[in-house]
Amino acid sequence: MNASRNPFVLFPGWLFAVFLLGFIPIIWQTTQVSIDTDPLTLLESDKRHLETYDRIQSFLSNDTVVVISVESDQIFSQAGFDQIRAISNALGQQPGLVDVKSLTHSVKPVRRGFALVWEPFVPAGYLSEDQIIAIRQFSVTHPLVRNIMVSPDGRITLITATYKRDLSTPALRQAFRDETSQLLAPFDSPDYRIRTISLPFIAEEISESFLRDLKLVLPVTALVILLVIGLTLRSFPCLVLLLLSEVTLVAMLPGVLGLAGFSLSPYNLLLLPLLGAINLTVLTHQLTALRKTDAGLPMDERFAAMLRVVFRPSLFAAITTAIGLGSLAVSGVSQVRDFGISGIIGITVIFAWNFGPGLSFLRLGCRSWPSAVRLGTNGLRQPEGNSIFRRLGQAAMAKRWPAVVAITTLLLPALYAAGQLNLDIRAIRFLAPDSPTRQMAEMMDARMGGINIVQLDFDTGKPNGINRLEFLRRMQAVQAFAEDTGGFSSTYSYASLMAMMNSIAEGDDSGTLKLPSNSLKLNLFVVLLKTTNYPFLQALSDDTQQTAHLVLRTTDVPSGEFVQLLESVEQRAREIMPEEVGVSAQAGLHTVLKADEEIVDAQLGSLIVTLIAMFTTMLLLWRSWFLAAIALGISLGPLGLLAIVAAWFQVPLNSVTVMVGALALGIGIDDAVHLITHWLQLKRRGIEPRIALGGALEAKGPPIICTSLILISFSLSLLWMSFPPLNDFGWLSAIAYTASLGAVLWALPSLLGLKK
Repeated sequence: MNASRNPFVLFPGWLFAVFLLGFIPIIWQTTQVSIDTDPLTLLESDKRHLETYDRIQSFLSNDTVVVISVESDQIFSQAGFDQIRAISNALGQQPGLVDVKSLTHSVKPVRRGFALVWEPFVPAGYLSEDQIIAIRQFSVTHPLVRNIMVSPDGRITLITATYKRDLSTPALRQAFRDETSQLLAPFDSPDYRIRTISLPFIAEEISESFLRDLKLVLPVTALVILLVIGLTLRSFPCLVLLLLSEVTLVAMLPGVLGLAGFSLSPYNLLLLPLLGAINLTVLTHQLTALRKTDAGLPMDERFAAMLRVVFRPSLFAAITTAIGLGSLAVSGVSQVRDFGISGIIGITVIFAWNFGPGLSFLRLGCRSWPSAVRLGTNGLRQPEGNSIFRRLGQAAMAKRWPAVVAITTLLLPALYAAGQLNLDIRAIRFLAPDSPTRQMAEMMDARMGGINIVQLDFDTGKPNGINRLEFLRRMQAVQAFAEDTGGFSSTYSYASLMAMMNSIAEGDDSGTLKLPSNSLKLNLFVVLLKTTNYPFLQALSDDTQQTAHLVLRTTDVPSGEFVQLLESVEQRAREIMPEEVGVSAQAGLHTVLKADEEIVDAQLGSLIVTLIAMFTTMLLLWRSWFLAAIALGISLGPLGLLAIVAAWFQVPLNSVTVMVGALALGIGIDDAVHLITHWLQLKRRGIEPRIALGGALEAKGPPIICTSLILISFSLSLLWMSFPPLNDFGWLSAIAYTASLGAVLWALPSLLGLKK
């Protein structure tokens, strides 16, 4: 037997010392990596919510907005107005405050003689009962107040505070959140319940809950994985070497990913423990094979024997895993794409470490601690005895047809299930049910008219073209149609704004909004709104007055229902408007359709390419169409089961859960690669195929079970995270890894038994 020619085995000390020199800057880079909790990445896969946010930000000059809800039975009372005024005044003392809008800190247009003037929405001082009743009636019925400032039942009012502040770092965001919480705390009571929502607060909430979960989950998961590895290796020195190698790699990964330009977020942070689990699988295969080499040989020769057994299948297993992760790199959602690309980088680092500096580390460790590899049997000799794995192989070959039937019968249900997957992506469900942000958002959705805002654009083709009465009458007709559908909680349009101004000018309190009868009056309203910089003017038209917007608001309905509603309004608008007016729901309908299609089409579209790439890789490894086909076939079985389970339980296919399939496919094939490659190695030594199959199971069965249990343990640990997509990812991936384990240890041997 020849000694290893791998330089990391021949010169472990020198090469590991060189590695340590480069290791220091990588570790320094790791210490600079922080978790990016920008909630806008949460919205990216939900185009409806992202469009709503962009729509609001477009007329807020990208300032920071904090929305405070005050819920009370006493909103419309003297005490209630005094409380709202006190809160608004307190907010006015905060550094960087630009504006506060509330019942007591807003104005409305009113008629005074022949002029329109702006008066406080709620006048200061003592108000009579009749005045309060009138204010309440106006607030819960007026279309530009109801669901915007006051809930229809009159029990909730919103205070909107706008700030210009530097919130670029977690420390600044945390300070702003604490400052606002302390300011509002004296006003929060059983009679006046206060909630807040703001993007900087969401970022800090996500960060706090995520780090709190990790402190609980990681130690428990680590103990379970230690137990699994310990029972597999049954060697304390071996376990220590494995853990030191694992810690070194995990310490490097954030730094390497940071140098590659990738940041960590709650949406891709699970990549690190996942890569750590994959690294443990490679180490387990290495140490298991090393301990099965002949103990009487020199250490270099034992390492050479181990590399002959492990290197080639590990290389191709890394390639197939990288191909699976690469299927995510074509996604239109950035966090999915980044997960795939950074995953490929991580797999490359794992392979380079374990067959480079990591190999030197193991060689130095075995020199210092020879008992780590004391076990001595030649795993490539003809296996003897009747171990449980040999009996498993015999049983699988005896019952091969049930396995074949089970895999093939999964095909049709899986294809059907693929069409029934839940594509209803809602960003609000990314947060835990007990999350303050989610509770506030759900309250606004249920009681303040909904959290989805979408617009229909009417482009007249020329500046000031929207200020024509005929155009406004037609736009009002489209708005009336949208209201009659019953699917929208509120509708707002440039036409309704002009009609509101006309009703005020005419002193019409009936609530019926009528457009002005002549262009002169219409133009006076336009001038008045422009000179006062009225915010609704910015929201309902562009600066040149060429395009008017019909803004439609819905509750958080399923995307299919949402799209159907928008299509009906868009179709009716095209029928009502003249040909020269362009009608487009580009800001809503198409983005919703694109959001769903991007995630599904990107994955399904890349599936065929992924399967072809994996098939080609295994064909190059084994030079056998049959072996490549059955390895791919048994890996598709768990994928089909995954589709059926996800469709049955209607698990949302979002930017996190969409990654389960690619990972299950890539990692599932790894075990098949190790088992089949070892089986072929035994056959080439003249061992009869069926006996060789038992020997391959005996050699690879323990590490396959060990690595599967590691992955399953990691997946199940995610059930304790407070991030719902990670919960779904956890139990789905646990099912996939369990199914893959059964497929490799039962279905694969049964199919290999057919090969003569």
